[in-house]
Amino acid sequence: MTFQCEECQKSYATKGTLKTHINMVHKKIKSYKCQDCDYATYKNYQLKRHRMNQHEEIKPFVCDYCNFEASDSSTLKRHVKTVHERLKQFKCGECDYGTSYKPHLNLHILSVHQKLKPFQCDECDYEASIRANLKNHVNAIHRKFKPFKCVQCDYETSRDVDLRRHILAVHMKFRPHKCQECDYSSLEKRSLRQHVNNIHMK
Repeated sequence: MTFQCEECQKSYATKGTLKTHINMVHKKIKSYKCQDCDYATYKNYQLKRHRMNQHEEIKPFVCDYCNFEASDSSTLKRHVKTVHERLKQFKCGECDYGTSYKPHLNLHILSVHQKLKPFQCDECDYEASIRANLKNHVNAIHRKFKPFKCVQCDYETSRDVDLRRHILAVHMKFRPHKCQECDYSSLEKRSLRQHVNNIHMK
């Protein structure tokens, strides 16, 4: 006997798994909430990973190539693939954008080429292509909420990805993209492209 979802017709072996599916996919209920910040998620293991990474700073997984540390093996593998191996097998057909993750490519196409930004701020004219970006905008701009703090300096931000970039670029001096015309280097390829356009293409 299986239990079928009335909205998408997917089948599950138990009522419990069906209920979890409905809450996560259709109702968007994030029942696991962090007690120290406004982070919320659908799954308990994601909350545990968030707490280990952001509040308890338990990071037993260490990169073999740099000083990067992670609270779980999947985060470390993602770091190695994107930063050191630079595996970007998903390529955009309209520009030179590439990524290791297909959802990132889909989001890139929607936001950059199709200009779809359905999430609008209630307090200003900011628009975002995904709900998470709108939430980050509200936290950073309107609430001034910046829970991600660097332990080596006074830098703080509303997004964990910005903190990781800050640590890599500022404290670890990891800047793999080097200019052919001068000694400028950057963590991200787009920053190098902007540098070349602003400095050398004039």
